[in-house]
This record gives sequence, structure tokens and C-alpha cells, in this order.
Amino acid sequence: MASHKLLKVLRQGVEVWNKWREEHPGIKPDLSEALLEGTDLRRANLSGANLVAANLVHAYLSEADLSGADLSAVDCHSTSFTRANLSRANLIGAVLTGGDLYGATLVEANLYRAIFIRTDLRNANLSRCNVYGTSVWDVQLEGAKQENLVITPLFKPVITVDNLEVAQFVYLLLNHKKLRDVFNAMTERGVLILGRFGGGGLEVLQAIAAKLREAKYLPIIFNFERPQDRNFTETVKTLAGLSRFVIADLSGLSVPHELYATVPHFKIPFVPIIEAGRKPYTMAVDILEYPWVVRPPVTFATTEELLEKLPTKVIASAEEKHQARQKLLDELFGKS
Repeated sequence: MASHKLLKVLRQGVEVWNKWREEHPGIKPDLSEALLEGTDLRRANLSGANLVAANLVHAYLSEADLSGADLSAVDCHSTSFTRANLSRANLIGAVLTGGDLYGATLVEANLYRAIFIRTDLRNANLSRCNVYGTSVWDVQLEGAKQENLVITPLFKPVITVDNLEVAQFVYLLLNHKKLRDVFNAMTERGVLILGRFGGGGLEVLQAIAAKLREAKYLPIIFNFERPQDRNFTETVKTLAGLSRFVIADLSGLSVPHELYATVPHFKIPFVPIIEAGRKPYTMAVDILEYPWVVRPPVTFATTEELLEKLPTKVIASAEEKHQARQKLLDELFGKS
């Protein structure tokens, strides 16, 4: 538990606290479990401090020195660490949801099982941090230094990556069994949606995606920039390979090439759709020859009509073909 004497000094303000630290350089302050919610600790000298399980929700720690501090299991929800020095700090199990670490220094910090959700890490220095077990969701990393992030646990051969957001995926690549589980989870629920983006086409695709989410699927609309070292065709193939089935609007300008690159090579269900009054591309009929393609194409006059048909004409048809394919695989290879 935090020392009442130390808390009394701290609550007199940062200037009084920093002066006390100067006068007692050999003491590592015990502020464990301290209730410091909303406290202004800007520029405070908290180096080497014991802040285990402290409540720092909405606290202000901008430019504070937390080097070597122990912040295990600390609650830092919405805490401002702007330009704070957290070098070699222990942040095991810390919750940094919505935290502001803009420009903070976390060199060699232990981030084991730390939680970063909507955390601002722009221009932060994360070099040589231990990120094994770290949870990262929707963080801002523009300008952040992410060199040599350690993704392996203690007493194991050290493996490093240079990107916090992909650290967990790289770890999974090294653990084949867990990677298989990830792929299985994706192929069980992933649905690739191909079509036109102009003339209201994107709105139709987005409406399909929303309806699929309600049915617990994971819709993927390829309307983002291609990966740096892959062309568009390779990217579409990758996404198709991760999908349970594909929905394709035949009126899309790029769809003919996308289907030509995927249908012959992936024996997963493809469900073509077409808006009434529109003509599919000339060679679309060739695609319908493949037994894993649902035919005839699902026609719709309005988006509302398409969404009404989605459960029975699209999803049910795709699942029927998926089950037939799965039955064949089980016969050939046995159930896994």
C-alpha cells in the first residue's frame, strides 16, 4: 500500500514532490494502489516509483519521469503521458485504453499483457520494448519508433519485430498450431464482397456487409489501398483464400478480372448478384459453369429487396455449397 506520508507530499504539488525527491535520492517511492485519479503529475519525478495497481485514470503525467517505475496492473485509462519518460518502466498488465502517450519514451519498457485500446502513441519511442502478450486495438502510431520490439517471453530465444500492431500476428506465424486456429476462425466467418464502388454501388456493398455482421459473419470489402508489395490481383486472391464464401456484384467494372483470378482456383462458394436492368459482363456465363458458383445470379431491384433476399437466396445458398464441399473434404481427408 502507498505510504500516507508520501501521498501527503505528492498532494502538495509537483514542485514540493520533486524537491523531496532531490533531497531523498536513495528512496524509491511506494505509491502502490494509490488513488491518483485525475491528479496533475505533469513533470513529476516518479522514476523508480512503485505504482503497482495505482489508479491513474484521467491523470496528467505529461513530461513526467517514470523511467524504471513499476506500473504493473496500473489503470491508466484516458491518462495523459505526453512526452513522459517511461524508459525501462514495468507496465505489466497496465490498462492504457484511450491514453495519450504522444511523444512518450518507452525504451526497454516491459509491456507484457498491457492493454492499448484507442491509445495515442504518435511520435512515441517504443524501441526494445517487451510486447509479449500485449493487446493492441485502434492505436495511433504515426511517427512512432518501433524498432526491435521483443515478441517472445522471458527465458526464450529473443525474436523481434518493428511494428506493434503486427507483433501478435508475427508471433502466431511462429506458432503453427495457433496460426491454424486463426485461419480457421477467419475461414469460418469471413465473406469477401466484390462489386462496383461508383453510382451507389459502394452503398449497396456496405448494406450487405452490415447485414452479414448481424448474422455473425466477418465481411470484407476490398476498397482499401493494396499492400505495398502485392498487386491488386494478388490481394484479391489472398482475401478470397481467407473467406468462407464470396458475394460478387456482376455489374462492377473490376469484377470480371477478380472472378477470373479467383473462381477457377478457389473451390469456395461464389454468389453472383446483379441489379435489375443491368447487364452482367459478356463472359459472366462462363463463371457459372463452375459447380461452386451459385446460379442463377440473385437479382434485385432495390437494396431493400436484396437485403430481404440475403438470408435465403445468398447466405443459405452459399452455406449449402459450403456444406457439400466440407462433406467431400471430410471424406477425402477425414475430420480434423
